[in-house]
Amino acid sequence: MQGIDELSSQAVTWVNSAHTWCFLDDATYNQQPGSNINFVSETGALELFIFSSAVKTQTSDGFLNRNKRVTNDLSTVTGFAPLPPMHTLGFHFSKYDWVSAERIMERNFNFTDFQFPVDVLVMDIQWADNYTDPAGYEYFRFNPQNFTDTDLAKMNAQVQASGRYMTTILDPHIKV
Repeated sequence: MQGIDELSSQAVTWVNSAHTWCFLDDATYNQQPGSNINFVSETGALELFIFSSAVKTQTSDGFLNRNKRVTNDLSTVTGFAPLPPMHTLGFHFSKYDWVSAERIMERNFNFTDFQFPVDVLVMDIQWADNYTDPAGYEYFRFNPQNFTDTDLAKMNAQVQASGRYMTTILDPHIKV
């Protein structure tokens, strides 16, 4: 949890793997408006990190303002977030629909033909619908009825040649 105001920046990191709740309430302390923050965890050891900064700090890269300093200190504990792959920041096409290799190739062609900006084609869970049987979903395996080995290879080649990416939505669970 991180906060910033005109004079300071502060952050609190509560580290606990158990179910944890955080309650925020408006409060007044010594006639100063503020907030009450209550953390409640079901179990586990108390591990808490508190960071605060109210001034600019000189570093080898220049000055860090109070918010950047707290964020940097916080990241040394939690880890710095890696940059996402560039294509994930682009335009995605996702539609809940019965899907086949032919339909994906058709959509890919149409997006190119009409110069519609799409970076990622997303297939919903129907790609795993084995022989259109409602109880036949087999995740991590394409429906052999709609995705033959030849069609899969052709689809992958066409999507890659267009500079797009594919992703599949999963609802993974163990089938009984």
